[in-house]
Amino acid sequence: MDLNSTLQTKQIRNYMETCLGIDLSFRSRKRSNVYARAVYFKLCKEYTRLSLTDIGASVNVDHATVIHGINNVFPIVMQYDGHLQDLYEDYKYSNNHDAESIFENYSRLLKENIELRNKIKDVKDSESLLDRRFIDLYNEIPKEKKHDVYDKLDVIVKVAKAFHERDTVQS
Repeated sequence: MDLNSTLQTKQIRNYMETCLGIDLSFRSRKRSNVYARAVYFKLCKEYTRLSLTDIGASVNVDHATVIHGINNVFPIVMQYDGHLQDLYEDYKYSNNHDAESIFENYSRLLKENIELRNKIKDVKDSESLLDRRFIDLYNEIPKEKKHDVYDKLDVIVKVAKAFHERDTVQS
């Protein structure tokens, strides 16, 4: 076993155990433990040069359990357990600082930025449309009734603010 891989394995194990509050070497078939070990196996396989036997030995299981965890359990975890998926992705992100992963993250963030800008534009456009509709409605009111409408709108706004403040305090 090379020293760097051993240290990396300990770092991965510490990360998983700290985040999940479990002992990966605890012999249990509970889903939470099995899923956590599968993620641990996958990370160790990706970030160390340890054999599957050595990865398994680090949590007191054999190499066949490691193979099963990586090939069968890990895909299920990625599909159905959002929390463990986030832990896996967070670990990968925090340990991948090569040019390719930085470019991938940059590209992903750029795409998200464009999508958010488009959403903001849509909201502003809908607000602008509402403003125009309100102005059109206001212009349809006869001149002698506009003061009455203004007074009524003023009351509606005050009531809406009072309800909002009440709901904010209760939350």
